[in-house]
Amino acid sequence: MTRRNGTMLARFGPAVKAAVICLVTCGLGLGYVWQKQQIAQLGKEIKGLEMRLGDLNKENKELGDTLAQLKSPQVLDQLVKQWHLELEMPRPSQVVVLEEKSPTRADRDSSRPTQTASR
Repeated sequence: MTRRNGTMLARFGPAVKAAVICLVTCGLGLGYVWQKQQIAQLGKEIKGLEMRLGDLNKENKELGDTLAQLKSPQVLDQLVKQWHLELEMPRPSQVVVLEEKSPTRADRDSSRPTQTASR
């Protein structure tokens, strides 16, 4: 009986080996195809995002140019006249100049955090 089992194993051994090799090869092939598909999909996604980034950069530049134009004194004067705001330059008596005093030692010491007892 053991002789019979030995001959069966000798007969089916190469077939099992071939089946395992085929399964491993098919698995590797499927993994390779899946990876290629993922790479292609991510490439398309990156390309789309780069195009969107370019569009956003262009829009950002246009908005920056518009902002710079709206901040210009000529445009501001025109808008003041258009909206009848009746704004004018302040008289010297209306201008208050604030002088910054130099910090004294007491001011510098007060800027440090006060240490308190903790519970």
